[in-house]
Amino acid sequence: MTARVDATPTYLAVLAVREARAPLLGSCLARMSFAVLPLALLLSVRDATGSFAVAGLTSGALSATLTLFAPARARLIDRRGSRSGLVRLTVPYLLGLAVLITLAEAEAPTAALLVAAAVAGVFAPPLGPTMRVLWARILHGRQPLLHTAYALDSVTEEVVFTVGPLLAGGLIAVAAPLASMITVMVLIAAGTACFVLSAATAAAPASGEADEDRPHGRPMALPGMRTIVLSFGGVGLVVGVLQVVLPFIADHAGSPGAGGILLSMLSAGSAVGGLAYGRIAWRSTPVRRFVVLVTGFTLAVLPLCLTASPVPAGAFALLVGLCLAPLFTTAYLLVNDLVTASGTAPTEANTWVSTANNGGFAAGSAAAGVLLDSRGPTVTVTAAFAVAAATAVMTVLRRRTLLLGAGHPEPAAATPADRTAPAEAEE
Repeated sequence: MTARVDATPTYLAVLAVREARAPLLGSCLARMSFAVLPLALLLSVRDATGSFAVAGLTSGALSATLTLFAPARARLIDRRGSRSGLVRLTVPYLLGLAVLITLAEAEAPTAALLVAAAVAGVFAPPLGPTMRVLWARILHGRQPLLHTAYALDSVTEEVVFTVGPLLAGGLIAVAAPLASMITVMVLIAAGTACFVLSAATAAAPASGEADEDRPHGRPMALPGMRTIVLSFGGVGLVVGVLQVVLPFIADHAGSPGAGGILLSMLSAGSAVGGLAYGRIAWRSTPVRRFVVLVTGFTLAVLPLCLTASPVPAGAFALLVGLCLAPLFTTAYLLVNDLVTASGTAPTEANTWVSTANNGGFAAGSAAAGVLLDSRGPTVTVTAAFAVAAATAVMTVLRRRTLLLGAGHPEPAAATPADRTAPAEAEE
């Protein structure tokens, strides 16, 4: 049932795959929901309680469980199938958000808000990783097109998480904070419905099928997966530092409003890099490209150690961003190769990439806040560069773990179709 598409890696060829259109739309709607959520939740709780402290704690509680339980949610989808698993997660997630907003409007105790937020975060449906697993099934045997599809996935996520806060701000400006939370719930409900009702999702094995058709292994048991996760922990930490340092540089130059422009340069670089990367029919292996990209990312961070001026910092941020979406694209290809070769749970494997990145990002942001106050931007970025350099060295030394023969069997006549129904997780 896979559509016939040209092997030439073009985005039009990816979008021409009919089976992917409905789930792709669903995953985009769900991602937009998660992009709107942070600001919408923060300001909705602030509006209801009158306290930014309570709003911040509530938002943090939801974010913490959303991140910590991401692999567990992915395992549920790998075991039950994307259709059954997503429904089992989305319904309690929506109920949790509804209870949370109701409690906030009723001026319930802070503890009740924190519990409700934490419970809602546990069930957040991960449509991003599920979509990537579905791409691998639909485009099985079409590696150049899968490469382009993953590039499109990375760029789409970058754009969505740039536009999301703007959408939330617009809704709050013309309506009320509560309207933005209602939008969050509508988007996730519509996105999940588009995904689970699609023909491609229906073609995946149902949860009642034989257990031998299910992926069994734990992804983190694979040396290659540990290499990818460690790499993205380092990359995420560096990006987290830059998210704090760039506005700091703008503020200390007397242009606090330029902080948003500097951050947008990072996002713009990632989008441009991802689009260009996905259009190239690469002859080198994903392993080699991954090592080169991690090293290039490290070298791109170095010039930021040498400036505290907004204009060059913006240019260097663009340079750093050019590596980000290509890094994610290549990582997804490697993950797909590793799980196909080893019979490992694909959704959980994809989720570990974003979990490592998000965890590193949070750690980097927190560390940057402390270092900036005591040491300034130069020392802070230098510390981030040291982490990036250590990450690059680790990736080079462990590159053999990314090869298909390292610690797991070569792929047999794998049928990703057998391993996608149970798959999905993320933001």
